[in-house]
Amino acid sequence: MLSKENNELLTRVGPGTLMGQVLRQYWVPALRSAKLEIDGAPERVRLFGESFVAFRDTNGRVGFLDEGCPHRGVSLALGRNEECGLRCIFHGWKMNVDGQVVEVPSEPQGSNLASKVRVNHYPVHEAGGIIWVWLGKGSEPPQFPAFDFTALPHENIVPRSAIQKCNWVQALEGLLDSSHVSSLHQAWLPPDTGSMEGPFAGVSTSLAPQYEITERPYGFTANARRTAPNGTAVNRYTEFVLPFYCFIPNTLETVKVMACGVPIDDETTRFWEISWNPLGPLDAATSDAARNFGKASQDLDNYYQPSYGPDKVWGQDREMMKQGHYSGIVALAFEDFVVQESQGAIVDRSLEHLGASDTAVIRVRRLLLDLTRDLKEGKPLRGLDQPIEYDKIKSLHEIILPAKAQ
Repeated sequence: MLSKENNELLTRVGPGTLMGQVLRQYWVPALRSAKLEIDGAPERVRLFGESFVAFRDTNGRVGFLDEGCPHRGVSLALGRNEECGLRCIFHGWKMNVDGQVVEVPSEPQGSNLASKVRVNHYPVHEAGGIIWVWLGKGSEPPQFPAFDFTALPHENIVPRSAIQKCNWVQALEGLLDSSHVSSLHQAWLPPDTGSMEGPFAGVSTSLAPQYEITERPYGFTANARRTAPNGTAVNRYTEFVLPFYCFIPNTLETVKVMACGVPIDDETTRFWEISWNPLGPLDAATSDAARNFGKASQDLDNYYQPSYGPDKVWGQDREMMKQGHYSGIVALAFEDFVVQESQGAIVDRSLEHLGASDTAVIRVRRLLLDLTRDLKEGKPLRGLDQPIEYDKIKSLHEIILPAKAQ
């Protein structure tokens, strides 16, 4: 159970909030690289309750600016992207990727107004088919989290995202809660509880895993340990990397997954799922099949497009349930989204009754709240206070046969 005060502290991310300030100190994914073409249409981006615009200029450089033109606040998402700058269509003011106003055609000839005006711009890093941004304060951004997939060819990576109508912490807690996999997702698990095949091998052996938390400089490792009836131990190690990245364990060699819920605002989340094949090319269809995505949309910028909301119980199909499907929800990924949205826009954690299955959830809440305290006290934030070998971070799905069977 969390106090109402701490729940507010944990979930509110807008300008001026403590958690919002914490999250802005870390690099975050903003949009897919493929969304920006040279001299193409700019893209509007919402993060942490604020509006931004991203564009790729004539030289291929990416600009990430506050959305409003510094002249009269017109959206630069309407702008003309031309000749190494974004031109506001209202009065023709033009900004470059560094936020400098370079032309003010509405002013008299000889005016030096352009040299005096800037629009806020933010450091970007393009890797893994994604444009990442740092919205923090300080002269220099921290070390970029160069996860191993960011060094792979783009054809090996499938970055996609979905829009969830709930707070970002609900998405994060879902990623760290391994115990729900044996229940909520059981329609997608191997039917034989003794089976050790497939990406969720051994997960159906127990609804009550035992958690082991190992602290890391970047966050922690959460091992959800299950024991099969024959004594086989199944360890699922989820790596949590601050502030919201989770490496999801499975047994597949050709499809690895990292996921995170990035706040759009307090009540909306962009849920990123990044799949990659370290051995060769990966396409969306192969990734879909491996992840049991079912009827997920092919829109890589919003693969969750439900036809129903809470008024029709999120489209849950009771006929499917009568025929043996556990949840009545058409895709594994959607099961997570539906239960998280059903908690409400921001769940009231002061009403919870937590148990041993919530060990990883409790740990991440404490860690995030500790970060807000450290920020308030002017202390270095965890994960930013020392160099980290991000490319070495990997999840693990480990199956250990009983001694007599080895």
